[in-house]
Amino acid sequence: MLRFFLSIKTYLWVTGISIGVFVAGSLYIPRNLALFSGINDMPLLKWLLMNNSSLDRLFWIYILIGLMAFLWISSLICSLDAIIKKATWKGIVRVLSPQILHLAIIFVLLGHGVSAVAGYKQDVPMKIKDSREVKGFSMRITDLEFFKNPGENSTRWRVHIEINNEPHLLELGSPAFYNGVGFFAKSAQEKKQKAIIGVIYDPGVLWEIIGALTFVIGAAGVFLTKVNENSYLEVRKGELHG
Repeated sequence: MLRFFLSIKTYLWVTGISIGVFVAGSLYIPRNLALFSGINDMPLLKWLLMNNSSLDRLFWIYILIGLMAFLWISSLICSLDAIIKKATWKGIVRVLSPQILHLAIIFVLLGHGVSAVAGYKQDVPMKIKDSREVKGFSMRITDLEFFKNPGENSTRWRVHIEINNEPHLLELGSPAFYNGVGFFAKSAQEKKQKAIIGVIYDPGVLWEIIGALTFVIGAAGVFLTKVNENSYLEVRKGELHG
């Protein structure tokens, strides 16, 4: 059983099937926009539960989740096996660097999984002086500003908002974070004096950042290993020709 998870052929087959399912899904979604239009507005698992009556059109997503889970487990087992059997102090960078890259992928997939299970997204339309209770937060818009920067034709906006009675300023590309939850000024209308506030909780983002940093470390290790190997080969060539 362990050989099945360690087999490179198994890994490549599962990866190839995953890519095929991804491609098929990317072609299928545009033809069913009525169903998939809200897939990015909330965590994946919550969206799947809300649309469980359309299982005949969503089964490929469950297949992808299963394939990603398999690749996660396979990468973890492969890394542990390589570290236990091959790691020595002399060649530790050469052995560990590819496994660190595997670990980076594991962290990123874990982050996506955590967010899919525990995260949430919600768009909240509000007018000035409106008060709303969202996910345990009290929100109230106190003012809206509309302005143009020099050299720009588009109108920008600022939203002055109180979150649990604490004042915050939201701008396009400049959200506020409160107790680990992001508050975004997604849009605003000057005539109607209203704005749409995006409330996003992404608990897996820390794992995704760790994965990105881990990937950089692993890639640096692989690069260093290749440089050392090439230097060694050049030295050996020089010795043979000398």
